[in-house]
Amino acid sequence: MGNISYDSKWPMQFLGEHQHRIDAQGRVAIPARYREEFRHGIYLSKGLDPCVWVFSPQGWEEWAGAVGAMPLNQRRARVLRELVLGSAYGLDLDRQGRVLVPPPLRRYADLAEEVVIIGGGSFLGLWDRRRWEEQELPSIEEAASQMAEDGETSG
Repeated sequence: MGNISYDSKWPMQFLGEHQHRIDAQGRVAIPARYREEFRHGIYLSKGLDPCVWVFSPQGWEEWAGAVGAMPLNQRRARVLRELVLGSAYGLDLDRQGRVLVPPPLRRYADLAEEVVIIGGGSFLGLWDRRRWEEQELPSIEEAASQMAEDGETSG
């Protein structure tokens, strides 16, 4: 894949699948092509699946704003707020482009040494490699196939 340059008026799209490792200190390298997006900080939180979601400051502001705007009188909205906002960490990349994944997030996503960073458009998903390959990827492929059969996709 060639280098893609992004026009600053369009938001960054996080794409692809990237194999990485978490070191003994709990740090993982962010793919080099995306590091510029995190120069002013990086936000990590529990994902809705057993993974860690990784946001740029702009992406976090949008997501946290949407979650924060949900009505407090609805239990599902409160639970989502607590899951996402209550588990969030605002961090910085180190000089080598790594971020420390806090222990509560590593436990939540059951992150071992080998991880996969998955592009999610406006965020990255940090998955345990084994869980991704054995459980999540087959279910995503099955759901996508079913959506196509049901006519839920365009194109």
